[in-house]
Amino acid sequence: MTATTRKILLGLLLFNAVSAVGGGLALMTGLIPEQPSWIEHTDFPSLYLPGVVLLAVVGGSALVAALALARASTGWQLASIVSGVVMLVWIVGEIASIRGFHILQVVYFVTGAAVLWWTPGPSSITAPPTAATTSPTAASPAGRDGGIPR
Repeated sequence: MTATTRKILLGLLLFNAVSAVGGGLALMTGLIPEQPSWIEHTDFPSLYLPGVVLLAVVGGSALVAALALARASTGWQLASIVSGVVMLVWIVGEIASIRGFHILQVVYFVTGAAVLWWTPGPSSITAPPTAATTSPTAASPAGRDGGIPR
């Protein structure tokens, strides 16, 4: 994974995280005026619970993936893929439930798909060095038996 690819993916994940957390808070606090048509075809009595899901699940998954990528944690690719899928499912579910369309839905669908696109598969990532390849005794004959003299 190149440094540029890493920066693009990190930017996408952070954008999705900040946007979803902000959107979730706005829905929960009423900062976004409630439109009756948005919940008309759902079982939600208000936008509060969808706001919680947007903040915690959509924003949380993107934030976890961004932090995992930034720290190069084991499994960051899986976290990134899960985050992208969560965004796509959220947007499709949102369109289906509100039965309406807004240009921001396209933006977030594209960012979710872009996260999937820019997340490299396991074969394209260099394996981290192991003790066997970094140990100074690994190359010597003594290193094969742990360096214990006979």
